Amino acid sequence: MNPSMFELSRLEFRRVEVEANPDFVAPEGDASFPQLEFDFKNVRFEVATSLDYPDNEIEDPRHFTLALKISVKQTAQRAEISLPYSVTIEGYAYLHFRGSEEGLKRFQLVRGTGYLMLYGAYREYVANFTSRSLHGLWFLPTPNFNKRVEEDAPHDVSRWEERKSPPSQKPKKSRAKAIKQ
Repeated sequence: MNPSMFELSRLEFRRVEVEANPDFVAPEGDASFPQLEFDFKNVRFEVATSLDYPDNEIEDPRHFTLALKISVKQTAQRAEISLPYSVTIEGYAYLHFRGSEEGLKRFQLVRGTGYLMLYGAYREYVANFTSRSLHGLWFLPTPNFNKRVEEDAPHDVSRWEERKSPPSQKPKKSRAKAIKQ
């Protein structure tokens, strides 16, 4: 085993909500082990993220704070979809990057690795909690964050380049008021 280019300094939950849906009817199955077989096809998830790093590391960010919020709620679903539980969970991963990658590749690695670390913890928490709940154990689906990483990392690079450029090179905001004609 080789050590990772990341050190997870801390993973913390900031918000956890799990609520059983009293109207959910589980499909017939083996009642000896109450694990739900649930098809997540067409289930709507809300995902929100943010990424930050210290101001004193603008030139070469190494310590990142990645936030991830996942929400899957009955109120956000179409009428034909019935969830056994509504879940909202958000947290932060504090990551120390020790690799040599720079620019876009670094931000892709931070987001891709951080999303999986946080989501893995969320998935385990929800499974543990629901295993002793009304409808039995419910696993959140196995995710693929590739598209999300591709969308988010370029914005991180733009923000990073803006933050590290000297004040004289940053575009000045105009204070002139528009004249109505």
